[in-house]
Amino acid sequence: MADAAALSARPVPRTPERVRSVRIAVAVVLAVGVVIGAVLLCWPRRTVVEVINQPPEVRYADGDNSHVAVLVHVRAPIAALQLSAGGTSSLDHYEVVLGSDPSGGYGHLVRVDATGMDPGRLTVVWTVEGAWLNYQHGHRLFVPAKSFVGGR
Repeated sequence: MADAAALSARPVPRTPERVRSVRIAVAVVLAVGVVIGAVLLCWPRRTVVEVINQPPEVRYADGDNSHVAVLVHVRAPIAALQLSAGGTSSLDHYEVVLGSDPSGGYGHLVRVDATGMDPGRLTVVWTVEGAWLNYQHGHRLFVPAKSFVGGR
């Protein structure tokens, strides 16, 4: 019994193979940590800025009056570093999602990259043919109703 206690109290010898395997394990853990950190920094977060409802007087072929235009801010945490000089990039931009989902998770997506534009001043004019997206500087974009009606 005393021999077993003496054996377990001995330190593990530091052989070159053991040192190498510990270094490899530490390197793998660090590499995985860097990859996870990079993914978390670049993974975009979507925030609903505004929901613009279809007016009741406009009706589409599907008979559903619950169509919406959802203004969504898409921003990755790494965008705070402002790595791009233009101000808008794949890491920080706005999207307008037209459809029937007020969360903006599903529908016809229009990316808004107008530099210097205040996205909060975007207006939507609903017509039976579709929806007009009006930007503050006079630019307009038409989205046909067939693009967002019927569950699209």
